[in-house]
Amino acid sequence: MDTAFGVVDYSVDTLVALLAESSNTNLDVVRGKMHRVYFEEYFRALGTQTIVIERDYVDHDYLEDYAAYYVRCFQEYQRKTLRLHFFSNTFTEAEFKGLLTDDASVLRSEDLQGGYLGFIIVKPLPGAIIGRSCLKTYPDENGRRHFPILRTYEISLFGLKLAVESLAFQQQDTVVAACATSALWACFQGTGKRFQHAIPSPVEITQAATDHVPDDLLATGARTLPNAGLTPTQMAFAIRAATLEPHVVRTPDPYILNSTLYAYLRCGIPSILLFQLFDVTDTDQHQMGGHAVAVTGFSLGHEVSQPHSMTGLQLRSSRIDKLYAHDDQIGPFARMTFNEADALDTSWAGRGRVEGRPDLVLIPLYHKIRIPYEVIHDAILELDSVMAWIRETLDSQLQRPEWDIYLTTVSEYKKDIHSRYRAKLGTTLEDFLVESLPKYLWRVTAFHGHEAALDMVFDATGIAQHNLVLQTIRLNPELEAMLQAALPQVVSRVPEGQLKNILLQLVPEQAVV
Repeated sequence: MDTAFGVVDYSVDTLVALLAESSNTNLDVVRGKMHRVYFEEYFRALGTQTIVIERDYVDHDYLEDYAAYYVRCFQEYQRKTLRLHFFSNTFTEAEFKGLLTDDASVLRSEDLQGGYLGFIIVKPLPGAIIGRSCLKTYPDENGRRHFPILRTYEISLFGLKLAVESLAFQQQDTVVAACATSALWACFQGTGKRFQHAIPSPVEITQAATDHVPDDLLATGARTLPNAGLTPTQMAFAIRAATLEPHVVRTPDPYILNSTLYAYLRCGIPSILLFQLFDVTDTDQHQMGGHAVAVTGFSLGHEVSQPHSMTGLQLRSSRIDKLYAHDDQIGPFARMTFNEADALDTSWAGRGRVEGRPDLVLIPLYHKIRIPYEVIHDAILELDSVMAWIRETLDSQLQRPEWDIYLTTVSEYKKDIHSRYRAKLGTTLEDFLVESLPKYLWRVTAFHGHEAALDMVFDATGIAQHNLVLQTIRLNPELEAMLQAALPQVVSRVPEGQLKNILLQLVPEQAVV
């Protein structure tokens, strides 16, 4: 295997052999890994047909780890990696070689891009095999699956230009990176694109996390390298080292977990979910330890929103039935499904039945995003209660709305209302488009069925004690008439706060569309 590349037909056995040979790992060990189980299903779902083997590949992230630790080991480790490229179309090594040298090749560059599914970097380390990997996601299934954090990775394969929409993943190697480091690294792949910051390598994340918290190191007995794991405090320091601010949210139930993750994911911001793993195969359950994953997507598998058991508030995020996460022990975009106990069933195949019980979410945010999701949620909860009282008082037949609450940017907001409401608003649309707004906004849309009835945006960069309401777009005549009939009497009884700010925006007469 001394040539620069090779082309082979895909099979899971071929993949296992390549992983084992290139990482100097026993074949049976690779077969027994959860990554093998996961990739077998994943590549089957993507319709994988062909692997192009790129040898002697220099990977930046692995090279940083190599220079920080492995180069000084007594045993020699290779500094170059193997990169495996996956395709959904079939071609031979001769046809691929012809594409590199002959413009008249049967295989065309557009065929290569059309069938490109992404790549996996194989690290030459026993046990820690999967390096930086960018793979195409599962199909969206008519809008059920959502991966808002995807970015374009451009690849040069011997001069051939390829691209894949993905978010990079890699396995922890338990020396320079634990699961928390891998989760942070995956998150920074998304926030680096969204907030334009440098993306640190795993070893740089570990060093940033452990440089400033000696008390945590003394408490855990850990050292910087090799690293056995990070505490939430250390993870927060790593986020700050990347010029971001850590926002921590406790997640006692799926309602808070789903609504929080959804609100930030919609803006392309992945989050770190920390939870405790339990083996629940038998009645005698036992704790396996803590774990951290980067949440990268969600599935809106429920057709209708689920009213909150106590407040009756209906959030679009309550339609979530699955989360997708970069789990370094499994693979990219791994499914996590809620069970009857409100815990998350994981894809930890071969370990019995394992569930994750969430502790908290750690969200890396741009420092100017100062207003947390909770502030907007609580204001809408109050507004929903007022509207419920008005409907009952006026004996209105208008149904209770479904609220869609998420973070967005001013450019994405204006682009969306221009395309969505252009016909309904006509010339008045210009007033909303030309108004000066901050870069980051909380957007709240009330839906009656599939139709938007009310659309509001709030300043995400302001002060919670000040008026955050920036724009309200009213789209439902029945709702408008109901509000106009009752709000003037209601507003005077409402104390100062975000609810009153919203109501004052809704009271003035406006043209109804």
